Amino acid sequence: MKYTRNKLVSPLQFWNGNKPLPDEIHVPSYDPQFADFELLSILCSLHGCPTAYDLLTGAEPDTEKDRDLRSVMDAFHAYQHPKMPVSNYSQSDEHTKPASIKKGTPIDPS
Repeated sequence: MKYTRNKLVSPLQFWNGNKPLPDEIHVPSYDPQFADFELLSILCSLHGCPTAYDLLTGAEPDTEKDRDLRSVMDAFHAYQHPKMPVSNYSQSDEHTKPASIKKGTPIDPS
């Protein structure tokens, strides 16, 4: 899958990574969720400091880690721009589309 960076926003405004952001990034997966995760991992490696685990754990405000994570997330949004929003949740953290997995009946332990 190919991701193209939105050129309306200059990476000089947010990017503090070791390597410049390319105009296009190709990831091997065609599944949207895997492709997004691969894009995020590539952006972390281009930046040089954060990892996907760092993104999951977050950071204290106004720290170096927080600035790095915001930089990676801003880059991620620049590549995701045409297909925003990237979440399946509303502002109130409710599902925006019906869940595909239905809650089943529990298995009888006997």
